[in-house]
Amino acid sequence: MEINVTSINQAFGQDEQTNQIIVALNGNSTDGSGDYLSSSVNVTSKELPEGTSFDDVLDSEIETLARKKLAAYAAGAMPIRVSSINRNYDQQTNEIANVVVSLLGSVTDGSNDYINYHTTITKEDLPPDKTFATMTAGALKALAKAKLVAVTKVA
Repeated sequence: MEINVTSINQAFGQDEQTNQIIVALNGNSTDGSGDYLSSSVNVTSKELPEGTSFDDVLDSEIETLARKKLAAYAAGAMPIRVSSINRNYDQQTNEIANVVVSLLGSVTDGSNDYINYHTTITKEDLPPDKTFATMTAGALKALAKAKLVAVTKVA
């Protein structure tokens, strides 16, 4: 999944200094799985190099900071919970064909940063010694969170 910036919203105070930058990031799978991610991340002045203001940075630098923050959120800096697990059965075999897991995360610091991630887990994603019949909801949740960390990882 390629995660793209869909917008960078820079808000200014009465002193014409940047008081908030919100970066929206979204991604959709290209493999037909239906996986997607949507997120909003605030970039703050404390994340800038010392002695730098938002007037001095390029959009590409803001994007890099937002991607790093998104990766940190996915890796545990943001509480992320499962909102649903949907097991889809193959009607021919009556066995689970895939599982769709939806994850939601948000921070409570007033920034309104969030992650909404929807992923399809296939047999190929399972540990070698597991089948869907032996995967608990907790194991599926952990697998979905690992996939989220992988897709948001910054090189």
